[in-house]
Amino acid sequence: MAWQRKIPFGYEIRGGQLRPHPQEADAVRHIFGQYLAGASLLAIAEGMTGRGPRYHQHTPEWNKHMVKRILENAKYTGSDGYPPLVSGADFAAAREQRGARNTYAPLPAEIRPIQDKAVCGLCGARLIRGHRTHGRVHWKCQNADCGQGISISDEALAKLVEGRLRELAQAPHLITAPEPQRAAPGLDAIRLQNELTQALNRGGESSHYMKSLILAAAAQRYSQIPDPTPAHKLGRLRARLEEGPADGETLSALLEAAVRAVRLSPGGTVKLELASGRSITEEKEESP
Repeated sequence: MAWQRKIPFGYEIRGGQLRPHPQEADAVRHIFGQYLAGASLLAIAEGMTGRGPRYHQHTPEWNKHMVKRILENAKYTGSDGYPPLVSGADFAAAREQRGARNTYAPLPAEIRPIQDKAVCGLCGARLIRGHRTHGRVHWKCQNADCGQGISISDEALAKLVEGRLRELAQAPHLITAPEPQRAAPGLDAIRLQNELTQALNRGGESSHYMKSLILAAAAQRYSQIPDPTPAHKLGRLRARLEEGPADGETLSALLEAAVRAVRLSPGGTVKLELASGRSITEEKEESP
């Protein structure tokens, strides 16, 4: 079992009393000083591995989690009966910096369906949701020739999209499906139909073989029939909106079924591209 510290790094028990450990206490102050000067957790850990002292007796290695634990331990300010090693002001400043440097942007549930349809407002390429800085999330266009970056908070984006969806909900006539386009017969369909025709003309083929050809040719033809499900969903949505105002569930269904893409542009402009080919943006209906 790995050796575990009984008291926080920076302290020792001598003569039955809790006291600052000379080398470790200096290391704690050094870590706070480095972090407040702008060094990263990883850089501090690498420096501590080289300069010491050891965090664990069995290894000289430091990692960023060890550094993070020290920066988050309020005992170093003198709480819980521990001798103070750093000032309360430095501890608070380090905590504030940790919040400012936190670039991880967890994906809220309301942003997930938006992310699936987010595209660049300039070129139409897909947008990828990235890191967060000062509460704003950065979205990056995946078109190398565009590379547009957009910065907006999750809350602001969700509110803008909701606003566009409510505008759409007040115009049910826009909620239509595009005209279904019957696909041209593929090579497999043509080959099967030719084979079936030749077999019928030849005659004498086994019933099992003929049945297989007929079913295969029918399956190929069936696969070319447009899927009526999207139009059916949109029709039900349109009827629901004509009966009364939209609730949250209806708005979510609109985003899923009626919106083809969410165009996000610099400055916080959000445009909804609809399955019908029209667009909703800034409280205005746009024709294709």
